[in-house]
Amino acid sequence: MSGCRVFVGHLSSRARERDVEKFFKGYGRIREIHLKNGFGFVEFEDHRDADDAIYELNGKELCDERVTIEHARARRGRGRFSQRFSYYQSQSGSSRYGPPVRTEHRIIVENLSSRISWQDLKDVMRKAGEVTYVDAHRNNRNEGVVEFASYSDMKSALEKLDGTELNGRRIKLTEDHRRHRYVT
Repeated sequence: MSGCRVFVGHLSSRARERDVEKFFKGYGRIREIHLKNGFGFVEFEDHRDADDAIYELNGKELCDERVTIEHARARRGRGRFSQRFSYYQSQSGSSRYGPPVRTEHRIIVENLSSRISWQDLKDVMRKAGEVTYVDAHRNNRNEGVVEFASYSDMKSALEKLDGTELNGRRIKLTEDHRRHRYVT
């Protein structure tokens, strides 16, 4: 059941349950919506619907705020919503839980197998350093984006993982020189 709950981060204080319900309309049956100050949780009946919602809606606008949508992670504790994120991260952004942190230390991954998910790509890239954001196949098929916590982690990935075989394909890594400033 844990794969059925999604975390909604950067949620506008103006967002109401009906707004969230409308935002997720078309992504399957929702069991429950639980809103907090600045974030919330949506529980789907089917984990595949949660996966689809995460893939399609992460980074979209809800009530004039660009929201973060990803799987909620289990955390020990009591209560109905013990599965949650430690939403507010430390200044370093190195908290293990929380919404993805966007950085300027970005790599483009080319020649990805269509069978590779963003989770698979993140697992591979963690071998080189701290990964803060990953996407696969969103803008271009067989292409991914990986962002690292530091420039040295990004450089390490370029050196260690460029040309690595991943699911039968040799991936090509290139530094994305387009500098963007992302707000977390």
